[in-house]
Amino acid sequence: MITLQKWGNSKGIRLPKVLIDELGWSENDELSISKDDDKIIIKKHNKRKSIVELFDGYNGDYKPEEIDWGETKGKEIW
Repeated sequence: MITLQKWGNSKGIRLPKVLIDELGWSENDELSISKDDDKIIIKKHNKRKSIVELFDGYNGDYKPEEIDWGETKGKEIW
């Protein structure tokens, strides 16, 4: 059990280390918080990658390939 405590002008809780370790969270990770009825949901914030991060490891060697999507169905036109 944890207790809601006053921290300055706010209220706060402390999360047990074992829980943080199980989630794989680290100090200074960005988290998002939301409410669902009477529940608080805390998730690790998934930061969008920059274009540099998206192409990290890409060596410029791209070879387009044809994909067989199968026979047409319905009113599809190839």
